[in-house]
Amino acid sequence: MMQVLSQLLSAALGSVGFGLIFNLNRRYLPAAAVGGFLAWLAYLLADHALSSVFLANLLAGFCAALYAEILARCCNAPSTPFFITSAIPLIPGSTLYYCMNAVVSSDLRAAEHFGEQTFLAALGIASGMAIAWCLADLSRKLHVLLVRARK
Repeated sequence: MMQVLSQLLSAALGSVGFGLIFNLNRRYLPAAAVGGFLAWLAYLLADHALSSVFLANLLAGFCAALYAEILARCCNAPSTPFFITSAIPLIPGSTLYYCMNAVVSSDLRAAEHFGEQTFLAALGIASGMAIAWCLADLSRKLHVLLVRARK
């Protein structure tokens, strides 16, 4: 339990750190922390329930993008900075490192395994993000149609 809390806190602080690097407006830094926290929580829950790197990252990427879209509408700001800071904890840096280390060490079996894990994680994040952004776009278009229909 302590390890999970440590991971969630690290995800939140990492998101704030990248928010500072990307010059995110300081009033949005707490939102960045919550986004990183929620994205990593979604990943941990999905990874435990599904035991699939792709599906866990898909769900976490979807949650991060959905959170970014909601914040963008509430704050009247673009969603991209919120998504980037929320998705930072999901980046598969360790598997990419292990893949490159295995390539340099000529351990092709390990390189293949870690390369596959890295690819699946990146594809999952991108797929989740695409699904959320398509749904958000559809929701905006439906809203415009409903407003026009009332006139």
